[in-house]
Amino acid sequence: MRQLRLAPRPARGFLIIAAVFLLVVLAGLVAYLLTVSTTSQTASAADLNSARAYQAARAGLEVGAYQVLITPPCMASQNVAFTGNLAGYTATVTCASSAALTEGGETVTVYSLVSKGCNEPMISGACPNTDTTSALYAERELSLTLTK
Repeated sequence: MRQLRLAPRPARGFLIIAAVFLLVVLAGLVAYLLTVSTTSQTASAADLNSARAYQAARAGLEVGAYQVLITPPCMASQNVAFTGNLAGYTATVTCASSAALTEGGETVTVYSLVSKGCNEPMISGACPNTDTTSALYAERELSLTLTK
């Protein structure tokens, strides 16, 4: 009688190990991409808030300059709330003037304007907000000196 020799059976279970390894690697890659995406979106939102706070501060300076040039004397401090694209932003404009000076035969008054724009004003409506803990809080300060 002839003996039949059976060929050795190939190892089983190797593919399950490879599949688990592949799933772990893909899950890590997805987690990394989600983190990068979230960080990128937060940075973009903060950048947009910063640009709008700058524009609010600049618009506040223009309001203060208009008041100085058209209807002096300037107000000591005022809050300007905006609408439209700057809705939710506020500028606090402060103005100080010097005593009248004589310059080359002309009487001149020097006005110093400071405008602080922010997206989360204090309860009183003033910027800056020292009580906020928001990661998206943005504040910008601009100054201008005028003579009239």
